[in-house]
Amino acid sequence: MINADTPSNLMPHPPPADVDRHTETTIHQLLTAHGLLLNRARRDVLHVLLLARHPLDVDGALAAARMNGSHVSRAAVSRFLNLLNRLGVAEVAARRDARRFFRLRRKTQTISLSCVQQNRIIEVQDDAVADAVQRLLHGMGYRLAEGIHFRIEPLSAAAASALGDDA
Repeated sequence: MINADTPSNLMPHPPPADVDRHTETTIHQLLTAHGLLLNRARRDVLHVLLLARHPLDVDGALAAARMNGSHVSRAAVSRFLNLLNRLGVAEVAARRDARRFFRLRRKTQTISLSCVQQNRIIEVQDDAVADAVQRLLHGMGYRLAEGIHFRIEPLSAAAASALGDDA
């Protein structure tokens, strides 16, 4: 029984119905294997990542967790995202200045296109392009560490119409 003066971060909070239970269980087992707990704050951030349609930075994950009623701190979000990254569960999908945008690792490599002018991240899943980048890196003695990220900008109207004329 929970009394009224129980801190809200200890109160039972049902996870969103759309959360991928298999991934959540796998991450929970991985944390346990490393001697870490999936406490309330971490669970709230994990649910945000599981439901996210786009990569999130610390502030985006914090805002989403708080919209779901969490009282997690910014520092806890940052530490957990970095932990998931170190454990290989999450990756840095994009960077904008000093901000890093995280997402859970996927089986299919995703290409992130970051447009600063439009303040958006576009994600493309194209196995042929991802494989070409992997082959290029392997040929040079490297492997992909954080995903494929391109910084892009919109074409001018003149450049876009010139491309259309060539097609």
